Amino acid sequence: MEGISVQAAHVSVAMATYNGERFIAEQLRSLAAQERLPAELVICDDLSTDRTVAIIETFARTAPFPVRLYRNDMRLRFSENFMKAIRLCESRYIAFCDQDDIWHPAKIARSLDAMAATGALMCSHRVDLIDDAGAAIGQSANLSKRAILQGRTFEPWGVFLGFTCTIDRRLLQWIDPAARPRDLIEYDRPMSHDRWFYLVAGLFGSICYIDEPLASYRQHGGNVFGRTRTTMIGRVRKAVEKYPTYIAQRQRIAADTARLLASVRDGIESPDFHTAADRWSQVAAFYTARHAVFSAPSVAARLRRLYAAYRDRHYRPGWGGGGATLIVQDAIAAVLARRPAPDRR
Repeated sequence: MEGISVQAAHVSVAMATYNGERFIAEQLRSLAAQERLPAELVICDDLSTDRTVAIIETFARTAPFPVRLYRNDMRLRFSENFMKAIRLCESRYIAFCDQDDIWHPAKIARSLDAMAATGALMCSHRVDLIDDAGAAIGQSANLSKRAILQGRTFEPWGVFLGFTCTIDRRLLQWIDPAARPRDLIEYDRPMSHDRWFYLVAGLFGSICYIDEPLASYRQHGGNVFGRTRTTMIGRVRKAVEKYPTYIAQRQRIAADTARLLASVRDGIESPDFHTAADRWSQVAAFYTARHAVFSAPSVAARLRRLYAAYRDRHYRPGWGGGGATLIVQDAIAAVLARRPAPDRR
């Protein structure tokens, strides 16, 4: 197609849409205004009932890059719809794109340059916060203290905002995303696409982070990222009502992740992978010990199990452990928290 920048012929943009007519036109215009244009825009629409598809089709007629639109036969929901779009992309690098934000002109260029300079398998960045009308309301916190995450600087439960992420497509090939464990937030669904690729990037290499806003993150409806405050009462209420369930879910995810990595490690030669796989075994053991604490029927039994976990060095500082702060937090929760309901799945 004439007019497509040769400079950008190696990055695809993957977008998942659903009833996004309010804001999608502005997002699409920001893609067309990129200093380094994508080779293609791949959109999977999850059976929108508004004008989303019509807006995309209008944009595609004049876009400075090919636009491939796929309409699902059935609702996939957000993360699975994103996974479908990601798999359909053809370029070496893939940038995730939501339907309601605005990309700054240098977003693609800066992300790809950072990955080229560092050899990272994923790149993320800080964002500006805007309201429904696009007015500035602040800036996100620095989501990483380090420009490069690798080895022991890689947080096993971490995740970056999906639309800030650009990945190397090799992350799709090394471990099949269909095998991913359950999600930390939506317990009944597979791990979200952004959390999964964060995990795999950390298994095989590094993630780079740009401490500069490269997109505007729209806050609307129930979306309140960067504007919430957690009170002491709120933290106590979480400990009482949700903490044991939260620990139980992490235990399941850690155990499933450790089993998955053990099942594929014989065919993988990467030293980074084997080191990370061993660490996930440590994470699984740590959360098994924590889950045992909160499965005990009485406060006294919980505290005894907590002491046993501490004695066995499960709370040692570093990757896969918790350190002094976390054992104090668990001790408080062990006294306050309700026992979780039995897992019937």
